Amino acid sequence: MIKCPKCGREYGQIIPPRCSCGAFLEVSYDYSKVDVKRWKNREKGVWRYKELLPNVTKIISLKEGGTPLVRAKLSEEPGVDVFIKDETRNPTGSFRDRLATVGVSYGLPYASNGFIVASDGNAAASLAAYAARANKEAFVVVPKKVDKGKLIQMIAFGAKIIRYGDSVDECIEYTKELSRLNGLYDITPENNIIGLEGQKTLAFELWEEINPTHVIVPTGSGSNIYSIYKGFRELLEIGAIEELPRLIAVQTENCSPIAAEILGKESRREFTKALGLYVKDPINKELAIKAVRESNGTAVVVSEDELDLGERALAKEGVFAEYSSAVVIPALVKLHESGYFEKGDKVALIVTGSGLKSYYVEERERFSIGGTKLEILKLLREKSMYGYEIWENLEKPMKYQAVYQHIKELEALGLIEEARKKGRRVYYKLTEKGERLLENFEE
Repeated sequence: MIKCPKCGREYGQIIPPRCSCGAFLEVSYDYSKVDVKRWKNREKGVWRYKELLPNVTKIISLKEGGTPLVRAKLSEEPGVDVFIKDETRNPTGSFRDRLATVGVSYGLPYASNGFIVASDGNAAASLAAYAARANKEAFVVVPKKVDKGKLIQMIAFGAKIIRYGDSVDECIEYTKELSRLNGLYDITPENNIIGLEGQKTLAFELWEEINPTHVIVPTGSGSNIYSIYKGFRELLEIGAIEELPRLIAVQTENCSPIAAEILGKESRREFTKALGLYVKDPINKELAIKAVRESNGTAVVVSEDELDLGERALAKEGVFAEYSSAVVIPALVKLHESGYFEKGDKVALIVTGSGLKSYYVEERERFSIGGTKLEILKLLREKSMYGYEIWENLEKPMKYQAVYQHIKELEALGLIEEARKKGRRVYYKLTEKGERLLENFEE
């Protein structure tokens, strides 16, 4: 049970960022009973730090957290130690798995009708996976512009997808209303801060491995940089560290409501191809700014052109990141060139999500559910067909064996299924999952 520090109102099921009286709410613990020595003998991952996580009756986990921290080759150039925290190695490929494991585990007793989240992609994909693990339905409210790779994940995990608005900002209040009307447990951070407790474990892992002096964080909604701040502040509370590392929020020039305020510049709220950072009016803006200012950090804005440079630089480090994560590299370079770092500093770059999930992958190559497979799905939407008939109707010249392989893969993915047999002919049709994928691909 969480009590408002101002008016005393209690919250238990859903814990919003603010009390109805306007005061900020925060999950707190008995810090006097936390012994960090106990952590060392436990398995790596989010639940390693259970004393600083909400009590749950059942943990829903896919072995999230405990992600690699690698020393970057880039260290040779800035003259400081640079480390990459590779959150792409989480189960669904992003840092939001930390949020989902805590949000779903905590919300399980309240989720008789399932879970819901408003998301620009990563949190939706995470919820879809963790709700499936918990044998619960997942409803995800995503904007019309969403990374195709993330969309495919949601569909594969069986989520019910609701497209709403141009950016995630417009999805949040709608999700809150859907949750109320349909008895769904909402894990959207802007509506319920419980999942942020999972995200803060990033700070605990960084402390255990390098105790950084600076942490550079891609920032859209502001929830991640605030979560990391809360984690380090709790380490300060229990005496594990003597001061907070400097937190650095990175946004794109096109969409910079948080960074602009920190830097005292005019804010822009335009579309950015770093879709995970396309949040025009972040509800957690105040908390993100607090995290930066109380840690004596700063903010950086990067151009759209610099996103490609960041993506390529991370790829040379062996990390394939989405554009939303690639901002950390140009931010590092800008800070170094301005003389921001000192000798001996240890800088952690948070790479939040995998490039395999992002928008530009689909633009460059139609990957697994593209090209021929997409054409087959379109044909089967018109009527059921057997293999040879599908081959004859495809516009591109291909060997029949190659088409047959595509059919088998689509069947294995649950996108098509056997409709009927006529002699030796097997007729195929779209499944409900295949219908949903096709609808979302064409929007």
